[in-house]
Amino acid sequence: MSRVYLTQCGHFTARHGHAGTLAEEVHTHTFSYEVTFYGPLNQEGYLIDFRLLQDTFQKEINARLEGTDLGQLLPDPTTEALCIWIYNLLKGLLPHLYAVKVAEGPDRWIEYRGEE
Repeated sequence: MSRVYLTQCGHFTARHGHAGTLAEEVHTHTFSYEVTFYGPLNQEGYLIDFRLLQDTFQKEINARLEGTDLGQLLPDPTTEALCIWIYNLLKGLLPHLYAVKVAEGPDRWIEYRGEE
């Protein structure tokens, strides 16, 4: 049976700041994210319904994070921590989760595949 990778993307705008060696005041980014799934095609020839992904991303990621201060959600609101948070959020909701990537700009991103 064929196995495929499927990637769905999204974005939201949120604030974060850093203490310690990063030492940045609270500032805003439009974060982009990509969520990749991997697995066999089902009986109808697809991996996951894109409508399910779009609805889940809107409800679980965008509605929760749009316009927020990530420092209120994460103890260390780095892009790395955000990426892991999104992965862990989706892990129990969507089958075949493979990886999450989060970018705070067009030239840098973090990727997490559930490794500890």
